[in-house]
Amino acid sequence: MGNYAKPRGTRDFLPLDAGKLQILEMILKEVVSKAGYKQIITPIFEHTEVFTRSAGETSDIVNKEMYTFLDKGNRSISLRPEGTAGVIRAFVENKMHTDPDLPIKLFYFGPNFRYEKPQAGRFRQFYQFGVECIGLRNPYLDAENIILATEMLKQLGIQDIEIKLNSIGDTESRERYKEALRDYFRPYLDTLCDDCKARFEKNPLRILDCKVDGHKECMKDYPRINDYLSVESQAYFAQVCKVLSMYNLPYTIDPKLVRGLDYYNDVVFEVYAKAENGTSYGAVLAGGRYDGMVDQFGGPKLPSVGFAAGADRLLLVMEDLGLFNQFSYNLTAYIMPLEKESFEYAFDIMLYLRSMGVDCEIDYNIRKIGSQFKTVDRKKATFALIIGSDEMNNGQVQIKINETKEQYKVNANEIIPFMQEYYMKKQQEEHAHHHGCGCGHHHEHGEDHECCCGHEHGEEHECHCHEEGHECSCGHEHGEDHECHCHEEGHECCCSHEHGEDHECHCHEEGHECSCGHEHDDDHECCHGKGHEDGHECCCGHHHDDK
Repeated sequence: MGNYAKPRGTRDFLPLDAGKLQILEMILKEVVSKAGYKQIITPIFEHTEVFTRSAGETSDIVNKEMYTFLDKGNRSISLRPEGTAGVIRAFVENKMHTDPDLPIKLFYFGPNFRYEKPQAGRFRQFYQFGVECIGLRNPYLDAENIILATEMLKQLGIQDIEIKLNSIGDTESRERYKEALRDYFRPYLDTLCDDCKARFEKNPLRILDCKVDGHKECMKDYPRINDYLSVESQAYFAQVCKVLSMYNLPYTIDPKLVRGLDYYNDVVFEVYAKAENGTSYGAVLAGGRYDGMVDQFGGPKLPSVGFAAGADRLLLVMEDLGLFNQFSYNLTAYIMPLEKESFEYAFDIMLYLRSMGVDCEIDYNIRKIGSQFKTVDRKKATFALIIGSDEMNNGQVQIKINETKEQYKVNANEIIPFMQEYYMKKQQEEHAHHHGCGCGHHHEHGEDHECCCGHEHGEEHECHCHEEGHECSCGHEHGEDHECHCHEEGHECCCSHEHGEDHECHCHEEGHECSCGHEHDDDHECCHGKGHEDGHECCCGHHHDDK
């Protein structure tokens, strides 16, 4: 019998898991799209040289982890181990550098492949979300990338994070540093693994990433690259740190931080996520500046900066923190035909609702009503639409609201208005519960928020401005009929002038100002006795329209 199990290091995304991956992708896309990033989709496999040139022949990715094969044309093809190289290849090949509005901001999402040891949150086929900002060298762009990366994590609900920064310098800085590393590791060369012996001449920076020799004593006191940075690299790194500090984004400078791909230069960073008990989930996101790759692929010399996040690791963190609970999916309507004769009518109702944008399903088995209601509960449907022969003959449906168990009979053409009214009432109730305004106007209230009539709400958040004895907006009390009697003979108007027997205010001669601060015309009438002009302010402090 053949081996039909999935290959080691791969996973099946069953519907629930696939839904979580889609939620993750949606949130990340939304965050970076607001910053001007546009999606790019590149092939899953490329010519092998695309990756060996960019990642570096001494990197573990190229030497050990790439899935490489010869196609039928005897060409060396590799499944992409990371996203940046393919994006830059596409950028150059499609002459995107001719766009006058640099930098070009791109993001990608999709599977990558590395032959490495599977472990928690790490697979041989893994999903990666990344951004690339191509065309300018500016410390504010580096800072924007780091800020954007942290915002992505916060929008996912991952709040406890740690940012680690370092500078690996420009080409000149790294060449000096490589010589310093060779001088340091030469006496220990015989104790290093075979891979590190090969790295010693080609790229000794890769020794620092070695998983075999990482625990050895000689790996503790090696020179730090910060001591070999050029003046320009030091200044650039300092400026990035300054911008992050300006926006109160905490970070740690880690002199040991180097990225595992050869194309990086100057500022590199990693973001770590932590559990509530302080346990680290490791780096969930990493990136940095890479200024020499565009010209490697035949394009102009353009600087770039970017980062990538492993979706599988993010999913693990979100599941562990219970962050998917807030994204539970509820079906809107489950349609329950009670007998074969009513099924066609119920099916018509289902297609109609779907055409109106309502997500709904139907019971094709026409089971007993109790079994169908159990399905309603399992699918967390908001409405159960019960359809029997009576409903079919009368062009109606029975709608049961699953949360309240209330049941209504409505005409088929009233289903959508019924659902809309339900959601509107529910939204109003939730609003009143959270914001506390019971005055009939749906304003967001703070703790001491005033009602639209100018009075504060009590704990029950109801407006009491029309109770007997309560002051009117003009400062006078109401009678039992809740009307203002402030214009009786001898009673002071809100402008502090007395009224005559006709109960009208005669205090305003031509040009005299009303209490509201506006002048009167020749008829000497106060603006309080007639309609307000457009934009005129009433004594209650609100603006009126022509009415």
